[in-house]
Amino acid sequence: MLNILIQRKATTFVNTLRALRGWHLVKNLLFAAVGLLMLAALYSGFWRLLTYLEGVQLIGPMLSWKLTSMVLLMTFSMVIVSSIIISMSTLYYSFDLKFLFSTPLDLRFIFLDKALETVFYSSWTLVLAILPYIIALGRVKALGAGFYFAYLFLMVPFVMLAGAFGIFFSMVVMYAFPSSKTRDITWLLGSVSVAFVYVIFRFSKPEQLLRPDSLQVVAQYIQYLQSPTAPYMPSWWVTKAMVAYSAGHWAAFAASAGVLTAAAAALYLFIYFLSGRVYMRGFSGAQSSPRFKGTRAPLPEQRLASRFPGLRSYLTLYWKDRLMLARDARYWSQIILIGALIAVYLFSIRQLPLDTPDLKSMVSFLNVGVAGFVMAAIGLRFTFPAVSLEGNSFWLLKSSPVTTASVLREKLTVSLVPAVLIGLILITVSNYLLHADLFISVLSTFTIGVAAVAITVMGIGFGAIFPDFNVENIHQLESSYGGFLYMACAMGYLSLLVGVEAWPVQMHFAERLGRAHAWDLRAVALCAAVFLVLNFTALYVPWKIGLRNLERHEI
Repeated sequence: MLNILIQRKATTFVNTLRALRGWHLVKNLLFAAVGLLMLAALYSGFWRLLTYLEGVQLIGPMLSWKLTSMVLLMTFSMVIVSSIIISMSTLYYSFDLKFLFSTPLDLRFIFLDKALETVFYSSWTLVLAILPYIIALGRVKALGAGFYFAYLFLMVPFVMLAGAFGIFFSMVVMYAFPSSKTRDITWLLGSVSVAFVYVIFRFSKPEQLLRPDSLQVVAQYIQYLQSPTAPYMPSWWVTKAMVAYSAGHWAAFAASAGVLTAAAAALYLFIYFLSGRVYMRGFSGAQSSPRFKGTRAPLPEQRLASRFPGLRSYLTLYWKDRLMLARDARYWSQIILIGALIAVYLFSIRQLPLDTPDLKSMVSFLNVGVAGFVMAAIGLRFTFPAVSLEGNSFWLLKSSPVTTASVLREKLTVSLVPAVLIGLILITVSNYLLHADLFISVLSTFTIGVAAVAITVMGIGFGAIFPDFNVENIHQLESSYGGFLYMACAMGYLSLLVGVEAWPVQMHFAERLGRAHAWDLRAVALCAAVFLVLNFTALYVPWKIGLRNLERHEI
């Protein structure tokens, strides 16, 4: 029976490829080409790093293998966290589950099909991201093509073991607490755990490990390199197998690979039989809807609408989005991670080894680009999917007495306030920590405010240009070509923005260094004109194209 489900997925994939025509085919090819360029850039960076480590006398080979074990351990941990979040959606909330349960298929095979789907979605991006590292490692150590085939063989049970932890956790939790609220609690706990580990890891200052003066005894350092990294984790089993293969110890390679494969097979066999007892109970409980208690008191939006009748449609849309935000734990879990990101960001700014006031002010100016990137990444998670998350209910908006422009304006205002707030926090606190001078502080604060507006407008505009109202998982929106183009345009906009202001900033520092007549008013006027044109383009073009595309969108 499992072969029928796998054949169904393969047929769907083939039909999707065959259906690519015209502009859709071009967009996918461009997206794939840019992805390959990014992987090539990663390979170049990893190759330089590993070449440097391998060239260190005496401990070079140990350094590269130690780094490999740490990379695999980090990948294993990230796949576990990703599988915990994704398994809730694939195992209990996939759109095709009700259809599959109506077919004469065994319950356990349906579960196994969704389990494999969970492993794939939670691991494919991470496996692809570390592939350039493995290729660079094989090249630096002069290993043949067989090394890469051995690695691919080891990665199958490796990612299956990582995904099994999340699947097993979701099964147990949904069986013990069969409710749709369980998914929300799981997302919140997972986000809190990730944020805590992220903050603790950064606050431990791992960069001090690279300082030679911090090593009290060299022998202790060598012993650390030779010791296993999490010896009871599958990441160390993969590392041992790769080390054995590179040294030609085939018996040790077979032993490590055998332990890895046997562990994966035993764990999935256990989960397979366990699913027959617990899966249906969890699925049934997941279909229940939580009860929300109403209130007879007038809502704030109702009171405002009675005073300002012209804003009634806007306030109604705002009320709807406010309720969605309050009821969806996915948003709150991401807010926890954003808080951790801001804390780590400001801590990293504080730890920068800067000595002179001018250097601190220069870093404060360049910090506009970094803070803008953070805002764009947050916008990719919140602003860009705002239109697509209407889902199948988008037809209600199309049939209601509101214009498409008013819908986009409402979503813009909902996203704009937190975007501006985050940008101002990052810049103002960073300027305070770096003791930036008044000119740089005012310029960077004004620039980040303008950039926050432009990036938010671009997020809504690109979300309307590339809407997907049938998406199951919000991560599919983030990894789509629309999301990629949004990030690419946001990065291009930020680069041009910093470049335009670099000329006046250069005049400012020239004046601080004592140069006479450092300011050129014609150059300042030119930069101001380019600044206005750049921001007008970033605000107008995506918005108008997205509005026009959404107005012509057929439900």
